[in-house]
Amino acid sequence: MKLKLAMVSPFPEKPGVVTGGVEGVADYLTYGLRQIADIDLHIVASCGENKPGIEERDGMTIHWLKYPRFPRCLTYWNIYRNNVHRCLKKIAPHITHFQCTAGFVTGYTEPNVLTIHGINEKDVLYTNGPFVNLRSKLLAWVENKGRQSSDNLILISPYILDEIGEQLHGNQWHIENPIHTDMFDVKRNSTDQVILYVGRICRRKNVYGLIRAFEMVHNVIPNATLRIAGLPESEDYLLQCKNYIKEANLDSTVQFLGNLDRVSLLGELSRASCLALVSYQETAPLVIEEAMAAGVPVIASRVCGMPFMVDDGKTGFLVDPDNHQEISKKMLCVLQNDELNKQMSELSRDVARARFHIEPVARKTLDVYLAVLNQAKHFKIL
Repeated sequence: MKLKLAMVSPFPEKPGVVTGGVEGVADYLTYGLRQIADIDLHIVASCGENKPGIEERDGMTIHWLKYPRFPRCLTYWNIYRNNVHRCLKKIAPHITHFQCTAGFVTGYTEPNVLTIHGINEKDVLYTNGPFVNLRSKLLAWVENKGRQSSDNLILISPYILDEIGEQLHGNQWHIENPIHTDMFDVKRNSTDQVILYVGRICRRKNVYGLIRAFEMVHNVIPNATLRIAGLPESEDYLLQCKNYIKEANLDSTVQFLGNLDRVSLLGELSRASCLALVSYQETAPLVIEEAMAAGVPVIASRVCGMPFMVDDGKTGFLVDPDNHQEISKKMLCVLQNDELNKQMSELSRDVARARFHIEPVARKTLDVYLAVLNQAKHFKIL
């Protein structure tokens, strides 16, 4: 019998143009699953620019849903969740894979798996806008309910168990996020001293702190550059970053690249001396895996899930996100020591190949689907 899978997840509206880590994971994982198995694959995702409807893409069926015109924290767990469940009822999959948002699981009684990509109630504490603490408490209530109701959980990092393990009562599998094979084919050409940042431009990601640390690097290596790829979460935060750049006379050395498609990202990784991600809150950032696969040393915060990814002193360095001097010191170390950079590059590729390669991750995920279905007696392995 052909497996019919529905994946509820953020998904790229334009092929190859990813605006967030979970989008990238879903994009890579669906590709990997289609390479190893004959699956009737359906994606249920929210749309921004696209109109709601059904799209056929690369052998998948994408069901685009529009969010209600109210704040998402008030609607995703009721109005929008009900729309998702109605869509799933029409699809009638053998199994549904919920990516990221635990609140969608509540009330769904068919066989399913939940992958927890982040702790949403902690992430929201770093956003702008009114009632941040209230929104965080609401998200905690909704997400806790979804996590507790899920019988089958994929955990991408031990950090999740450390933080919310007491909420998780279902079967658990530890499977890290997948990396597309083309990341391993990147040919490094880091003759220029380039520091690369990839991600949302926002307070949670501490881009402003990274720019301040780069200023110290620039004072030592005037021709070093900081290249920032991603979309701003708020115009106010972006303006704060740009104002500091202007005040510090860094206009010619800090460059905003906007959102990158995958081809452009591969190009940026090829010329990067290191990737810097000094966030305050992360679970298992996909961009760290991508950089490691490309052989790019990583400077990351020693908080949350990042210490489970970066081997301090071997594949990169871990730093205090509030210590600009420490961040700059480690970036200088990678920029100025070619032999160390090469050693970190080679080990990073080896680690990434062993942990993040798309094929074994897809196979492990498929095994989870079949185990859940066999237990539920909804699907017979032929």
